[in-house]
Amino acid sequence: MGRGNEMNEWAAKKPMSAVSLNALRAFEATARHMSLKAAAFELNVAPSTISHRLRLLEMTLGCRLLRRMGGKLELTECGERLAPALTTGFVQIMDAVGKIRPQDKP
Repeated sequence: MGRGNEMNEWAAKKPMSAVSLNALRAFEATARHMSLKAAAFELNVAPSTISHRLRLLEMTLGCRLLRRMGGKLELTECGERLAPALTTGFVQIMDAVGKIRPQDKP
């Protein structure tokens, strides 16, 4: 049985609540920078942590999100569909948080 089938069978058993917010953040940053190292720097974690979170997310979703092409990362079809939605969502969250935080007084 191929890895894709194993991932899909495993994902079918996991509820969507099992999707890790940290894994989504790791994927979104990696997709935006197209770099594990840059994503790790942004999120203040080790590149190996980013890699681990990406593997967990791929297993949970049942599809590959990124692939290596030579020395570069490339989004898969699943990754291309997910990345823009996550970026938009995280921007909206940060905007909402910014609107309720007390503003610095001069």
